[in-house]
Amino acid sequence: MLKLPTTIRALRFILFFKIALFIMVMIAFFRNSAEPLSTSSAINISISFLAMLLLLFSISKKKHFPSIIISLVVFWFSIDMIQIMLSLVIVLLFFFKSTRSYFRSANAISAPSTDEDEAQLAEEAVDEDASGEAQPKLDVNKAQAKSRKDPEVYIREATPEDADTIYSLMHIAFEEYRTAIPPSSALEETDESVLSALRDQGESAAILYEDDTATAMVRFKYDRDEIYFFRLSVVPARRRRGYAKQLVKWIEKQGITKGLNVSRCKVRQSIQNNLVLYQDMGYEVVNQELIVRPGGTIKELTLEKRIGL
Repeated sequence: MLKLPTTIRALRFILFFKIALFIMVMIAFFRNSAEPLSTSSAINISISFLAMLLLLFSISKKKHFPSIIISLVVFWFSIDMIQIMLSLVIVLLFFFKSTRSYFRSANAISAPSTDEDEAQLAEEAVDEDASGEAQPKLDVNKAQAKSRKDPEVYIREATPEDADTIYSLMHIAFEEYRTAIPPSSALEETDESVLSALRDQGESAAILYEDDTATAMVRFKYDRDEIYFFRLSVVPARRRRGYAKQLVKWIEKQGITKGLNVSRCKVRQSIQNNLVLYQDMGYEVVNQELIVRPGGTIKELTLEKRIGL
């Protein structure tokens, strides 16, 4: 499971704390107050409590704009100074980059298939092979069901207008390396820097779609007789489907089309999965470099594959 950004975890914690504090204050009030609660006060208290619950739900569903509106309602109906300060912190957290990335991810991927769906698909394939011609009508139905489940996958070259999608896919994919030493530099990029790279710095990108949903991407540059690709990103819920390999093959075809001779990439030596992927596709290590960063030191490998004649 993808780890939630720190700002989202902070939002959830503050909301749970506010709700607990709210309940304790209400209990103390009703125990110690001899006067009945006025209608207007009861309405304000009810709105405040329901708004906090609704905000938790909206955050969990990654509804960005509704969450901001509800957070303002929570702030407006805060009942004391502590609640006001906590509500203000909640509102401010919505303006952090990691918070925006979390909500953007709702547009980048759809919900993953369940294990039950995958098991059912496997059973259909086995049954279809075993049944032969005994029940042709049933076979047709199974084939139709299978065709509906097979996703339509295609790749297209991105434009600067796709910068937000590229940024979101990259951050979703690289979030797991936030705790690495040092963390991936991909997490330091912003949507503005991605846009600038695509628009002004000669960088290109390709996006892979599954059923019209952006699922993976890769960025690349042309360098003399080489095509250099980087930031290969596949969202966690759609991994192990061969999408990374499809993007690398697309890069190689792009290089061949341009008359280039070499496809090149770089990878941390510690990330063995990526290294094995590239080596299985014919890439060879041609250089090693020790990179020193403020957060730590990494050993970076340069891999190349000849793609021209």
